[in-house]
Amino acid sequence: MARPRIAIEDLLLRHRAIDDEQLRYARDHQKKVGGDLASLLVDLGFVNEEVMLRAQAHQLGIPMVNPELTPPPRELAAALTEALCKRYGVIPVSGNMEAKLLRVATSAPANPERLAMIGQLSGFRIEAAAATADSIAGAIRVAFGAPPAEAEPEIPPEIHPEPEQPDDLRDRVARLEKMLSTPQFAGLLARVERLEQIAEKDHHALNVLCQVLIDLGFITREELKKRLGSG
Repeated sequence: MARPRIAIEDLLLRHRAIDDEQLRYARDHQKKVGGDLASLLVDLGFVNEEVMLRAQAHQLGIPMVNPELTPPPRELAAALTEALCKRYGVIPVSGNMEAKLLRVATSAPANPERLAMIGQLSGFRIEAAAATADSIAGAIRVAFGAPPAEAEPEIPPEIHPEPEQPDDLRDRVARLEKMLSTPQFAGLLARVERLEQIAEKDHHALNVLCQVLIDLGFITREELKKRLGSG
């Protein structure tokens, strides 16, 4: 034998979400305007929507979900259609397409008539999960919105070296002329010319010395090639 379902107001009192005075006021207000007591407690500001939904989920034995944080795949959402989701404020969160079974998030889990109507219009068996109206609306926007456009690859800007100023060129030429006039540089060039004549086994030593001259800045590779070619 199934246990009797605890009333939502008793569940809220048990967890101290409302007090006795608030409950009395809500019941008196319900006598005047009618409507669902749970909705009135939210409308009067005694509990917020999320607290009420958590209490209803506990009462009904269904999960509380946030579909906006984990929106369903488009294929699953499309099984219920965008029009139906927006009309009834629901969104599928899981399901078995072959078995024609959908679990839908709703902000009115205690309204079996609404769930039955969704099942009748969609052709699916419907199981409920509780979710706030805002999270459902956000999930509907994500599920049925335009897919995000692929970002175009960013092309790095071209970097052009700044042209050397005439003063810089004159300074470089002056330094080069000064270097060429030194006895040390002349001696090194003479040694290179003599090394041209050495045997093939010493060819490696010539290459090493040439690289040293280039690394030290005494001569450029082009000048060295020209010098060696003239010998």
